[in-house]
Amino acid sequence: MDEKRKPEWKVPWRGVLVALLVSAAALVVIFAQTSNPRDVFQELRAYPLRYFFGALCFVLAAWIVDGQRIGMLVRALGLRIPWWELTIVLGAANFLTLVTPFAGGGGALIVYYLYRRGLRSSQATAVVLGGGLAGQSALAFLGLITSATLSDLPADLAPYFTAVRIGAVVYLLILTGLQLGIVKSERLFQWVFSRIGSKSRSASWIADFRSAYELLLTKGRWHYAACVMVAISYYVVYYMGSFLLLSGFAVFHPWLRFAVAVLFGVAPVFSPIPGGAGLSEGISWAVLDGVLHADELASFIVLWRTVVFYIPILLGGGIFVFLVLRWASGSNITGGKGPY
Repeated sequence: MDEKRKPEWKVPWRGVLVALLVSAAALVVIFAQTSNPRDVFQELRAYPLRYFFGALCFVLAAWIVDGQRIGMLVRALGLRIPWWELTIVLGAANFLTLVTPFAGGGGALIVYYLYRRGLRSSQATAVVLGGGLAGQSALAFLGLITSATLSDLPADLAPYFTAVRIGAVVYLLILTGLQLGIVKSERLFQWVFSRIGSKSRSASWIADFRSAYELLLTKGRWHYAACVMVAISYYVVYYMGSFLLLSGFAVFHPWLRFAVAVLFGVAPVFSPIPGGAGLSEGISWAVLDGVLHADELASFIVLWRTVVFYIPILLGGGIFVFLVLRWASGSNITGGKGPY
């Protein structure tokens, strides 16, 4: 059994500041290069609010779906967690994801939560890594499907979706190889054990992690398959937010509109800047330039950033602080004392 520890969780103010500053700077550059801010504000006032609030509902509803991605895998290890608890934790994890490079900051929080819930740290890490790789596979698969099934694709957008198709196939191969390597590379782990000692705590942790991960992909394969399907559902729901925002400007036909929303969503995952700030705006600028008027383009970027970045940071940050205070006092999410 792992030794109980209470890590000192801190709000990542530096990541929040960097993300907000870079995002604000990108917006300033786009405003300066496209249109007069007064025209942008006039366009924002004329934008149909039903699309804005509908998009926000989809983005927040995606937290509920994403919670079940982790829930499916913990069931394979014999643990059941209420959906609402997973939603709360995923909301806080989403905040950390938005303010850390490569959108990877929420995993540690989920590991700690699952550890408090009764899993060993090695098992919790296997669940989070498995869920993360399932999510990345789902994202690559969704990008591949949307880009490969487009019709009436404008010539200026074709290179972007060609890059998505090629990148998705390469990424899927890498992810598949990585998972097979974890499960099948016994010689590699034996070599690691020979170096660190088969009786050491590190060797025991690695062996337990590998055993849990192998269980998820073999005996728990149906749970893992369900996890991938939930991850696809999560991205569909999440990108419906961008789809609705674009619908407010009546651009493209519906399937291309959704494919463009997926294209915008891929950028933050591979950006070293927290929240994909700058890169995301740059891609949206390049794709929509010539499709929207200058003031419409700047308005869309402001609306999009508000829905997928600023509001989730405020809500997720509040949830994160709530969890930190609860856990620091020795309470669980429901207010009771002790782990769970």
